[in-house]
Order: sequence, then structure tokens, then C-alpha cells
Amino acid sequence: MPSLRSLRIPRPPPGLPPRARRIYIVVAVVGSLVAAAIPACPVHDAGGRPLWRVDVVHDGDTVTCIDETQRPRKIRLVGIDAPELDQPFGRESRSALAGKLTGGLVRVDDRGRDQHGRTLGTLFVGDRNVNRELVADGWAWVFDGFSPDPALLDAESAARSARRGLWASATPRRPADWRREHPGHR
Repeated sequence: MPSLRSLRIPRPPPGLPPRARRIYIVVAVVGSLVAAAIPACPVHDAGGRPLWRVDVVHDGDTVTCIDETQRPRKIRLVGIDAPELDQPFGRESRSALAGKLTGGLVRVDDRGRDQHGRTLGTLFVGDRNVNRELVADGWAWVFDGFSPDPALLDAESAARSARRGLWASATPRRPADWRREHPGHR
């Protein structure tokens, strides 16, 4: 529960008589304490699945969201690998992801954890698969370290053919190769 020092109570309107001023302050303090004690209500999509609020877009394949229990969760978009921020197209990739998340609420299809403790997930805005859109728009590669999703492979092939996003470059570098060559830059 917040301390009294952290509460922001609006000043009483000027000209209130002393008794009304005291009542105003008591009601404002009690109302603020009650509002602070009530947890934020979880939001769900039309199918009843919880929606998480996007808090930070770190790069083209990592975000932090606030889950339905109001805890921050770092999410690594599963199945894709976007350029690192210091890599060519890294900032454009992050901007593309941020642009797709402008509504602020996403559904996360949780696929477990990675070696860094991040949630591996697919993000959905409505019925749109954000992971797939990033690949289709040319802002991420398919992460093919495991059995890749055929829909992601098709999206990457189409983006390459159309020279969208990072595929406009004559020599795009896979993020994994770039990380090996630049171990201090992530």
C-alpha cells in the first residue's frame, strides 16, 4: 500500500469553508488509498484470453510486457531473429515492432523460457501474428535453429524476393553472425 507521502491529493477548491475543506481532504485521502489498493483489472480479448500491456520495446525481437498479474515479463519473440540495435537495420527493426504494437495490448502465446529466463512467445494484436509480420515486412530473419514454422519460412522468402526491409541491402548479415563478430555489441 502506498505511503501518505506518495499520494497525490488535489488541492481543495479555493473558498471552501474550513469544515468543507477538512471533509474534502478526508474523502480525497480515503479515495486515493482505496484506488491504490485495488489492483488493475486484467483485460481479455474476445476469446477470453488475457491481454498484456506493452511496456518497453527493447529491439526488433524483444519486448517487456506487464502480464495479467501486473508483473513485468521480458519476451523474446519466438521463431525470429531481428538485427541487433548496433547492427545495420537494427533501429528500423525496433521501430517496425514498436509501430505494430501502438495499441499497447497484446496476447502472448507463451512457448516456455530461453536460456536467459525470458518468455519465448508469439505476439498477437487481434488476430495478427506480429512475429510473422516482422518477417514478412523484412525486419527479421526466421530463427532456424530448431524446426522453423513453415509460415515464417514462406514470409521470409516473399520478403527476400520483394527486397523488403533489410532485404533491400545487397549484403544483409544474420544477427547470429553479427553477434559472433561483435561480441560486445548487443
